[in-house]
Amino acid sequence: MAAEIFTDAWAREWSDKINLNAEYRKAAARWEGAIGLVMTVDPEMGISGERIVVADLWHGSSRGAKALSTTETDEPSYLIKGTPAVWKNVLNGDTDPIVGLMSGKLKLARGGLFALLPYARAAKELVVSARAVDTSYPAGW
Repeated sequence: MAAEIFTDAWAREWSDKINLNAEYRKAAARWEGAIGLVMTVDPEMGISGERIVVADLWHGSSRGAKALSTTETDEPSYLIKGTPAVWKNVLNGDTDPIVGLMSGKLKLARGGLFALLPYARAAKELVVSARAVDTSYPAGW
């Protein structure tokens, strides 16, 4: 059964897909810390409130992922924010996540871009894992 994008069920499935991704495991062997993905409000696309999912990443694996409220965002080392349209393009493979950050389509709301750049391949594999999640979308997508 498909999980709606950036919900708790979607986050848990994303964590499972990360742990099945051998390329991520290699690329993120030295990665320590959580990463959060934030989808901004867009009522036309069916997103009435900000959605945040966080994966707890540790040396090539995910120790779990969950949806957070906007008051719980102290947790992740990196927080990447984008509109639903941009996330749709990222998850469809039309926008590379690092290019999205460098072009301003995605915003790094927490963490430094230069600290993230050594993990560019790992970030791309996180997106590959996200694409593998059986995802449903709100009305408006």
